[in-house]
Amino acid sequence: MKALTVPQFCRYWLPPLVLTAGILIFSGDLGSSANTKKVLDWLLALLSLPGIERLEESQGYLRKAGHILAYGTLYYAWFRAWLWRLSPRRGAPTLVALALCLLVALLDEGHQALFPSRTGCLSDVALDFSAAALAALAFSWKRI
Repeated sequence: MKALTVPQFCRYWLPPLVLTAGILIFSGDLGSSANTKKVLDWLLALLSLPGIERLEESQGYLRKAGHILAYGTLYYAWFRAWLWRLSPRRGAPTLVALALCLLVALLDEGHQALFPSRTGCLSDVALDFSAAALAALAFSWKRI
């Protein structure tokens, strides 16, 4: 195995660790619908997008899109770190990255279940893991 230097840690390991921490932090009350609605209201007003009169309807779609973006990015970050650490072959890093994304998704939903303002559900775990798997499929066709 390769020796790990500080620049390598910052380049390969810090991004997936920060993303994982961010997901788990936002799985608490901070990421509740009430709190994200404030951010989405501000963002949509800033962008002044016409045709979005019903934020309540579009908020659910935007939150799901956030899940897809977050877990696709999380997969890539973990894959990149494990690809550097394990080998240039893609099989093991892909499986490890997918397993870590599944673990984070389960922890995320389990953590949400502890808050009255949140609900943890297995369909979100499936969505999160599907986003990671889709990213794995997309990156399998592209040389990183």
